[in-house]
Amino acid sequence: MSTQADIYAAVKGDLGSLARPLFEKSEKLLRERGDFLPHAAVLTSDGKVSLLGAMCNTKDGFANSWHILPMVHDGLRSMANERPLSAIGIAERVDVIPGEGSRQAVKVLLEHQRGLAIAFYMPFARTEIGTFDFGKMVTLFTESEVNAWSRR
Repeated sequence: MSTQADIYAAVKGDLGSLARPLFEKSEKLLRERGDFLPHAAVLTSDGKVSLLGAMCNTKDGFANSWHILPMVHDGLRSMANERPLSAIGIAERVDVIPGEGSRQAVKVLLEHQRGLAIAFYMPFARTEIGTFDFGKMVTLFTESEVNAWSRR
């Protein structure tokens, strides 16, 4: 039986191909808007990465993270049922890093079809002049939140 560390070593390249664009987009949105809504990425079985998001159904609709995140999860589960995906990733802004306490961070949750779930937290703080400083990454093996492959 493979350990989480063994699986991570085997799929690190897949996960990195999702993590990079999710962190880049999150950082860009933070710098431009000061915040961001959850967004996602998928890695197809042939190695293609696609970025995804969710939005309201109405022109003047209101959206926030607690509203959007379940829609992103549902969309990822649907995609995994409809086409062969190797991995999924979701970026969201959080206010707590497990084991580190209250700290704002960009959380990127990555789930691989081989059964691995890992979360990367990049702490950040807004400076007095309005720019963002990003801290050292915290990495934690975790439980699946999306469960994209559990229905197969």
